[in-house]
Amino acid sequence: MSLESYFKNGWLKKEATSPPEIADQLGLVSRCMKDASVEGISDDLRFYTTFNAVLALANIALRASGYRTTTQPRHHMRTIETLEYTVQADNKTIRKIMAFSKKRNVASYDSAGSISNEELKQILSTAESLQQTVETWLAANYPELLKQ
Repeated sequence: MSLESYFKNGWLKKEATSPPEIADQLGLVSRCMKDASVEGISDDLRFYTTFNAVLALANIALRASGYRTTTQPRHHMRTIETLEYTVQADNKTIRKIMAFSKKRNVASYDSAGSISNEELKQILSTAESLQQTVETWLAANYPELLKQ
């Protein structure tokens, strides 16, 4: 697969981005990560907020590559899957993020208090690593998108 394959399957559409859009998305990531660091709120909410940062990071890489997901079922999963083709995330990382997505859904819709402190630490660590990866990748491949 490739981004072009996703496009041909109708899962992505081609659409250019801009420095303001990327700046807004990076601001969203920063806000989410700051909110996730607040220890006075539940681990569930901190996990949920951190997952939003991870999803935004995947979207930043996709948008910088000139694509956007189409509005359809599984569009969040498609965004995560494309990390393989944008920042060359390994399969282990993508599987971990997919597991976080399932856990977020359970915590959001089915079972309050289901996020353990260890799971929170894992997603925070993954998000911090992905943030560094995406920002480094952007600077190396699309520096024009970081100029305002």
